[in-house]
Amino acid sequence: MLKNWSLQTKIFVTYSILILLIIAGFVAALAVYASKMVQKEVYTGTERLLQKITEQFDGRVKDMERINVSLLLDENLAKHLYNPASLPDLGVQETRKLANTIFSINGPFSSAYKIVAFNFEHRYALSPQSVDNAEALFQAGLESIPVFAPLADGDGSFTLLPPHLDNWSQLQVPVFSLSRKIKDTAGKEYGYIEVQQRYSDLARLYEPDPAIDSEFYIFDASGDLFYPRPSVDVSASVSGSAEDAAFYKRYVVIGSSGSATVRNSAGEPMLLAYRQSPLTGHVLAIAQSREQALASVGRLNALIVGAGLLFLLATLLVLHRSSKRLTLPLRTLGSSLKQVTLSNLALNIDHSDKNNELQQLDRLFRKMFSRLQLSIEQLTEAGEREAKAQLLALQSQINPHFIHNTLATIGAAAKHGEQPEKVAEMCRQLSSLLRYTTSSSDFVRVEDEIEYTRNYLNLLKYRYEEHFEFEIDIDSELKNIELPRITIQPFVENAMKHAFASVPPPWHIRIEGRVADGRWEISVLDDGAGADEAALESLKARIEALFSRDGRSEEELRTGPDSLGIVNTYARLMLLHGESATMKIENAPERGLKVSFGGKIKTGTEDGHV
Repeated sequence: MLKNWSLQTKIFVTYSILILLIIAGFVAALAVYASKMVQKEVYTGTERLLQKITEQFDGRVKDMERINVSLLLDENLAKHLYNPASLPDLGVQETRKLANTIFSINGPFSSAYKIVAFNFEHRYALSPQSVDNAEALFQAGLESIPVFAPLADGDGSFTLLPPHLDNWSQLQVPVFSLSRKIKDTAGKEYGYIEVQQRYSDLARLYEPDPAIDSEFYIFDASGDLFYPRPSVDVSASVSGSAEDAAFYKRYVVIGSSGSATVRNSAGEPMLLAYRQSPLTGHVLAIAQSREQALASVGRLNALIVGAGLLFLLATLLVLHRSSKRLTLPLRTLGSSLKQVTLSNLALNIDHSDKNNELQQLDRLFRKMFSRLQLSIEQLTEAGEREAKAQLLALQSQINPHFIHNTLATIGAAAKHGEQPEKVAEMCRQLSSLLRYTTSSSDFVRVEDEIEYTRNYLNLLKYRYEEHFEFEIDIDSELKNIELPRITIQPFVENAMKHAFASVPPPWHIRIEGRVADGRWEISVLDDGAGADEAALESLKARIEALFSRDGRSEEELRTGPDSLGIVNTYARLMLLHGESATMKIENAPERGLKVSFGGKIKTGTEDGHV
């Protein structure tokens, strides 16, 4: 199929594939680079957000620690913390003063949700809300408080207790708290101070993007889940965050910060970013759907691919126009070459577009056609000389044999004293025949050719007498048609030599000429033995080959057994009448052979005759 493609198509397809590969490679590289950059930006943005959340978390813890330390250092409160037995004896004024002290430390905006000081030895709990009811508060708050167990083994620094229910009130509000031991200078432990914050404050640390499924987690220093806490947050266990948290726990490296692409408990790809609090050692983590977080990557890649396709389309359109313009000189040259004939050896190229290549090709082809024209003229001239030589050869082969027979007939007639008029007529006809064969004219009228043939037939009649008869019937319109000299006589001679060899006399030859439908035709018929079909087909093939020039030389075509006159006559007829010349040889229906030849009647401007 590629062989049938035009040069323009080959150029267009070749360069289209090359451009397609280049653009595809560029688009792929750009898409990969853009994906990495967007993914990096998503990770960076998540890490910045996580850093901000960590700073807010540490700020809340620092605020809780400030309140805790301030309570221990306040002189008015310290004497009651270290001398708890005095609490039941406080008066109204002193009780209000103590409550105001705790409120002032907590701040005007109530930084802490609740502040509680309690002592296990003397079994009391002190809170700004219940200064005058310390014993009852303690009894209510000490019911099942396992979260304070880590305080017993502490070194006296603060401890961030995990989310739990506030046992110091009947509301059971979820809280997380910071607690510290109450010690005097001698190291004696009196109890603990707990500063509480609402559990809901942890949820407010992270405000998720509603377009992206995400989850927020806090792990303590030992790797346990700090937030969300299923024991205090029912929604956390229902949503499955606890299960996912247990799955993410293996990827979180305690003591460092980072990010990774992981899969949750459902097998979905997630972007996990985590950061450790430098204050508490807790690790804060954000897990968000990778597909949703990187949705912009898909849109960006689609935009890049779309732009690449548009650029490819524009490039292919430009390439198509360019290839068409580049091959225009060749197409113009091809169109011009189709118009070149032997009579019009010129390209006729329009130079209005100032195409230097076309002008150069035109000059080169003009030079080539000039040399070709000269070669054709030389070949034509050589062909004409060869045709004349063939004609002379034909005449030299026919005339000596016929003249010998005719002279023998004349001698025999004179020897026996026959009528002198007959001998004189035979001599006149032979003289006319010889004058005709030695004429310098190559082409003659049918009228002259018939007269020459008639003399030839008369001389044969004198020789064979009653054994030979002939008829000539030629339409008057044929008289001025031109023929190569000695065209009809070879067919008569061929009949006498071959057709009648195996047939007893009398013999008959008929010559007729007709005009019909703008064409003329002359036929020579005999009543001899006819031709063998194989020999007839061979002769027809050689005549057709002479017209088609199938690669055989004229020497091969014009020579052969018993056919030199016929083939040579047709060759000379073609030389005069061109492709309109025809020749047909066939056996007659009853007996004999019929040879017909003809051509197209030329107008007066073509041959000079009317």
